[in-house]
Formats: sequence, structure tokens, C-alpha cells
Amino acid sequence: MTKETNKKQKKTLKVEDLEAKIQELALAIDRVEDEKLEIQNQLKKALADYHNLVKNSEKREELKFFQTKKNLCEEIIPSLDAVMIAQKGAKDIKLDEKDKSWFEGVLALLEGINRSLESIGLKQYIPNKGDDFDSNIHEALAMVDEGEKGKIFDVVQPGYTLNDTVIRPSRVVVSK
Repeated sequence: MTKETNKKQKKTLKVEDLEAKIQELALAIDRVEDEKLEIQNQLKKALADYHNLVKNSEKREELKFFQTKKNLCEEIIPSLDAVMIAQKGAKDIKLDEKDKSWFEGVLALLEGINRSLESIGLKQYIPNKGDDFDSNIHEALAMVDEGEKGKIFDVVQPGYTLNDTVIRPSRVVVSK
């Protein structure tokens, strides 16, 4: 072989080697790009999982806080009912000035307690006689033959909502 042929073969070999090396590097780049995409997808999924965890934790905390307020309100409501009954009964009793003054102080205290409870979301609702009975917000304690069918005939106890959720339905008498 001649020197020129040898040179051509060496150049051809070098070009083929370089092309093979380029092909090898291109494959390596493709693998790295695939790995990069996989890692990015994993990162996006982990970030989404983290955001969902934060949202779920916040919802659980809100629910826990609501449940605590609800338990507190449910403990206080019977006392509010008792004071309301006493208030209604006091109208029928002749109180002297001293007793009347004391009772008005108790009622003022009750109003303050009601304002405090309203500030945490507790609201009292008293349906009107003649309103439609709604089992979602009313509890029928009795039924009477008087009045218009399906209407509230009398209100026995007010209902209460906490943040627009019924925690005790109003207790009513319904017309048959």
C-alpha cells in the first residue's frame, strides 16, 4: 500500500471513529435529557403532593377548630335555653324593684354572652308561626290538628347555626 492510501484509511477511520463518538455522545445526551424530564416530573409531582398536604392540613385544622367551637356551643345552648325560659316566666311574676333590677342585669349579661357567641359564628334562629316546616332546620316535637297542613303551629325552642351549619334544629309543633 502506498502512503496516500494509508493516510486516506487513517482519515476514514478517524472520521468513522468521530462519527461513532458523536453518535455515542448523542445517545448519552438523549439519556440525560430523559433522566432530566423524569426528575422534573418527579419534582412536579412531589411539589403537587406537598401543596395538597398543606391544603389538607389546613382543612383538618379548620375542621378541628369548628368542632371545638361546636362542642363549646352545644354545652352552652342548654344554659341559654334555661335563661330564655326564666325570661319568659319573669313576665308572669310580679317582681319588686330590687328583683327586677337584678333580673335586668342577668338579661344584660345574657345579651353580652350572645354577642360573644355570635362573634364566633353562633346564631340563634326562631322560625315564625305559619312558616313551612323544613326537616333540615326544624325538629317536629308534636303535631296538632289545628292550622294549615305542613306549617309551623308553635315554636318550643329556637334553633342554632354555627357558621351556617345547623347544630341544633329549632324545635317546633307542626300542623297535620
